[in-house]
Amino acid sequence: MREAAVLVAHADDETLGAGGTIVKMLKDGWKVSVVVFSDTYRFGGGGVSNREGLEKACIILGVQELHVLDIPDQQFDAVPMAVFTQKVMDLKLTPDLIITHTDTDLNLDHRITCDAAKILGRPRQKPVSILACESPVASFWNGHPFQANYFVDITESIELKVKAFEQYVYEIQESPNAWSPEGLRLLARYHGMQCGLPYAEAFSVIRAYKGLLL
Repeated sequence: MREAAVLVAHADDETLGAGGTIVKMLKDGWKVSVVVFSDTYRFGGGGVSNREGLEKACIILGVQELHVLDIPDQQFDAVPMAVFTQKVMDLKLTPDLIITHTDTDLNLDHRITCDAAKILGRPRQKPVSILACESPVASFWNGHPFQANYFVDITESIELKVKAFEQYVYEIQESPNAWSPEGLRLLARYHGMQCGLPYAEAFSVIRAYKGLLL
């Protein structure tokens, strides 16, 4: 069985960046683990947590293996990289494919998570493909266009992606915000238009091996 690890900074990033793809992978027989680095509290403060939304979203997507590493939100730069990598290594995951953030995102937590994923994905024991996902807003606003060069057909899973994101009651927005049901559908339609599909999620290839991609 092929294994994938979705390594993201915050609760909701897994759905925004790869929700439709997660559904497709599970349907195709992949084992998928979702690892959220942050403590799920919004903006680095206590009181308002996305933990419940994360758990509900993962149930909708079909994820059975979820890990939350509880690193303070928006304070990743205060934590040594060795701590990040050790926390994930302790999970003893053996992915053939890692999905993570792009290193051009505006959000610093995303960029640090990407660096950690690259370290964890070093092909020391076996080949490991790495795809960077697009995070609506964070990938839009940093002056570096997202380099979409790998597309996954999510025509059959776009509505599950939207339903999963709707569980994040503190994050869901009204249109025309990208974090709205309409915004998610429009972005998926745009990437579908780019690659000749009704709906698609876009990724940027960091490293790829034949047979270790979707």
